[in-house]
Amino acid sequence: MSDTDYDSLHHFMTGSPWSVDDFRERRLNWIKSQIPDTKSSTVIAIDSSFVHHVGKNIHGVYYYWDYALRQFCLAQRVVISTLVTPSKLVPLGSQIYHRGFLEEQKLYLEETKPSADAPPEAWEEFNDLTKKYEENCKEHKTQLEIAADLVDECEQVGFKKDAYVLDGAFLNKELMGRIDGYGQAWISRLAKSRLVQIATGGFVTVAEFAKSLPREAFIPTVVRTRHGEKRVYWCAGKNMMLKHWKRLRVLISYDSEELDGEPYFLISNKTNWTQAHKLLQTYMMRDPIEHLIRDQKQELGFEDNQQRKEIAVLKHWELSFAAQAFLELGYVADYPEEMPVPALETIGQKCRFFEIELLQSFIRHIQALVLDPQGTKEVFDYLKLKRLNRLAH
Repeated sequence: MSDTDYDSLHHFMTGSPWSVDDFRERRLNWIKSQIPDTKSSTVIAIDSSFVHHVGKNIHGVYYYWDYALRQFCLAQRVVISTLVTPSKLVPLGSQIYHRGFLEEQKLYLEETKPSADAPPEAWEEFNDLTKKYEENCKEHKTQLEIAADLVDECEQVGFKKDAYVLDGAFLNKELMGRIDGYGQAWISRLAKSRLVQIATGGFVTVAEFAKSLPREAFIPTVVRTRHGEKRVYWCAGKNMMLKHWKRLRVLISYDSEELDGEPYFLISNKTNWTQAHKLLQTYMMRDPIEHLIRDQKQELGFEDNQQRKEIAVLKHWELSFAAQAFLELGYVADYPEEMPVPALETIGQKCRFFEIELLQSFIRHIQALVLDPQGTKEVFDYLKLKRLNRLAH
């Protein structure tokens, strides 16, 4: 990409007059209008992802440990809400998580605190730093607080869903309390080290509790993936008190009849969902989120944003999300009559077919200009003017 190309993109993202908030509101309301009101399962998944970069000056970039790559990397960490139906994956909201370095700031203040007999200038400088630290503590948002903002946004728009589904990293009393406050169901992964109360009144890890259950407590449960593949899991469920919290529905699931390997733990506020199938089938709808993030990065430019200003980053992501929403919900391919209709299942397939349609449209436009001498002259005059002006500079 030339400097001119980058400057043009930069100015479009930063200087164009459209509002990110207005665009996002219209996009979310359009998505809501396109989702049919059917009895098919619908969930909203809350996840986070790394958006990898190589430049340190890009907005929101920090060094993180990437567990998938098993190395430190430069990346933006983004919390995303996604609408998932049996056939659609549509990104809804997103926010960048900024590292607060609050612990490091606190340690620095403790180490640099002036002595009681220090000059007033030293204490004035220290007090200014302390005030800035306190402001940072108030302004900094954790990933859990960002997730709560995304829940609020989904509820304000009014998306219909069966449940919120979340990774275990988001299992938090305050966040789940926010979802409870809206009267909505939620299902989350449960870490094997979390403590649950047993019949004697004491607390053990959920992993220990799972091992204490007899073989006959695990019932075969059949679920299906979004593509119709049948899977069988052996599950046991129980309403249990989670330490320092409340009574919730705990589900323990093995993927083999012999109960080999590590079990899968789920937890939900729906204590009346006593059938393992309901919890497991609903949570499984979260599985394809990785495919959505991959499509965003590989096909729709989510990871190509090299902007240094916050507004440019947000606009870039909004356009990327709008493109995915259009391809999932609004794009209908215009096939030639003699062409057998393919099944456009992936975003990549839809992108490539859409590129073909754009090329065809461009060719038809050129053809119309060639057949219209006046139109052709206008095009040539415009191109010559642009070229001569560039040479003049």
